[in-house]
Amino acid sequence: MQVLSIARLVFFIALPTGIVLFPTPSFSQQDVATKQGKEINLKEEISNLSTKRNLLTKELESIKKNKTYENDLPDIEIYIKAIDWLIRTKDFDQKDTFKKANFIADQGIARALKLQNNQKPWLSTFNTPQTRAYRSAIDNSLQAYAIIYPKDFGSNKAMKYPLHLVLHGKNEKLNEVNFLYENRGDKPLSVDQNFIQLSIYGRGNNAYRWAGETDLNEAIQNFKEQEKRLGRDTLIDNARFVVRGFSMGGAGTWHLGLHQPDRWCVMGPGAGFTTTHGYAPNLPAKLPDQQEACLSIYDAYLYAENAFNIPVVAYSGELDKQKQAADIMQKHIQSFGLPMEHLIAPGLEHKFPPEWQQKAYAAYAPHIAKGRVPYPEKIKFVTYTLKYAKCDWIEILGLKKHYIRSRVEGSFNGQSYQLQSENITKISISLPADKSRSILSSKSIAMVFDGQKISATPILVDGAMKIILEKDEKNIWSMSAPKPGANKAKVPGLQGPIDDAFTKGFLCVTGSGTPWNELAHKASLQELERFKKDWELFFRAELPVKKDSMVTTNDLESKNIILFGDGGSNSLIAKVLPLAPIQWNKSSIILKNKTFNSAEHMPALIFPSPFSSKNYVVINSGHTFRTEDLKGTNALLFPRWGDYAILKISPAMPMKTELQESGIFDEFWSLTEEPK
Repeated sequence: MQVLSIARLVFFIALPTGIVLFPTPSFSQQDVATKQGKEINLKEEISNLSTKRNLLTKELESIKKNKTYENDLPDIEIYIKAIDWLIRTKDFDQKDTFKKANFIADQGIARALKLQNNQKPWLSTFNTPQTRAYRSAIDNSLQAYAIIYPKDFGSNKAMKYPLHLVLHGKNEKLNEVNFLYENRGDKPLSVDQNFIQLSIYGRGNNAYRWAGETDLNEAIQNFKEQEKRLGRDTLIDNARFVVRGFSMGGAGTWHLGLHQPDRWCVMGPGAGFTTTHGYAPNLPAKLPDQQEACLSIYDAYLYAENAFNIPVVAYSGELDKQKQAADIMQKHIQSFGLPMEHLIAPGLEHKFPPEWQQKAYAAYAPHIAKGRVPYPEKIKFVTYTLKYAKCDWIEILGLKKHYIRSRVEGSFNGQSYQLQSENITKISISLPADKSRSILSSKSIAMVFDGQKISATPILVDGAMKIILEKDEKNIWSMSAPKPGANKAKVPGLQGPIDDAFTKGFLCVTGSGTPWNELAHKASLQELERFKKDWELFFRAELPVKKDSMVTTNDLESKNIILFGDGGSNSLIAKVLPLAPIQWNKSSIILKNKTFNSAEHMPALIFPSPFSSKNYVVINSGHTFRTEDLKGTNALLFPRWGDYAILKISPAMPMKTELQESGIFDEFWSLTEEPK
């Protein structure tokens, strides 16, 4: 086939919504890269790679004609994405980049040819890594993960296998090509394993925060759905999930293990970080109030008491600077009278060698053998945000105030409940699923909540029997009933801050009208362009963007809507402003009792969507941390603005914005205090 010159080469990416075009970088005839003394002609290498990429695309188009293979397409499309993103990001300076890229291109072609013959060996090859992929609900992007089955997987239909979620460490060289190559499946394991291993790509290097956390959830869900289609889902033991990782993966394990302590039978963090202050370099002793508040979202040490619900087996090298993470956690966990096992390798720095991995596996073993109790008699759960609101049979539905310690302790004796709470205004208690229990035959259930005796009546919610209680202004708990304004409160999944909007499906929307103020309009589009570049490079996807005139009812009802512009340029901003927590018109922005000139200022904020009860609207903001933070330590990926900000715009080029005000809305998405 004819190959276009690199300067004009255009790749065609097959997406469910159609064909997307984007140009690859341009190179002159003389452009070369040098790596370890070897000269590489970029034009020639990319031309050769693009030939394979186009062949794979052709084979894929043939496969798409057979609808029975619809669920298998991502496992092949991910190879095209890997090549496209390699060229799109110009990530050519690593050793053996094109050797690896050509290898995975060949592997993708081989998969496509196998699938045309109704063969899917990557779904039934055991004891060696096999890469998979799915389309993310966040942005419709392809994201990779890898599976290793035990070699005897499925030989005993009655046997259930634990599932280990493995989180990789920070790797500046990690991209889709390298991830696929590292998990290429051409070598069997040297040691037998008795568990299924799911290795997460996590959209690169974000410490499994924000969209990186969603990636883990989506990878697990995709794997389980595939196993169900293969008739093997009964082989997965949902009571014996393990989360573990080293370095950045250790930080992710501390975070995911303690935020979701009812999900795992044991957590195995190695090194990592558990605090922002003391780890992230050059931070002031005290950050602005809204930033200090939002550190409580991810600072794992604040969630130490949740180790009551999950065993912790930590690992550190004796000389590793990141040993401080486990030391800090051990101090806090033990302060609650809770155990924590800490394996320390004498004389080792930042390493986790195989012999110590085996010792860690041995320490996990008794907890894995025990598994999780389906309905524990006692729970102690701490959170600072409704983003993390659930532990076993308790779900917190409302807080008196976000970002301060919120705690519930509950016990169940088979007939009645006793609970104690702090900073909680609404709560849901799920009853045991076993309908043979006498408790379910009762019309009411006896409870003691914060010393108050309650006779509670269970109701059916989402297929489960639950008790929902709410505290009034006099601190009296009673059965919750719908009331005016209740839907305006912060609830799990709709609690902010701005950055939370990018953890599930979202759509950026630009305007097609006439701006109120040209300067503010340009500043909003500059923010969109910055976000677009960051999302592409650091979250490994193309930013979903539409004009306001092209947005559908389904978009509005199913996604977080991220609006850029003002009430003149963007028709959707004009529609949502009457319900926004601030006032904004052509001449002014009013933030409680403070007024700003709209010609020189731009608001950024988040609040519940008027188009959907489950989604957000965001105005004029992507992630509030910036490119330099994404390039630095992952501990810097904390919110900078909270729920809202007012930015002053400098007309000098390049245009700059200066933060004037920022903060957090109260529990009913309004301002109860004067902005500082």
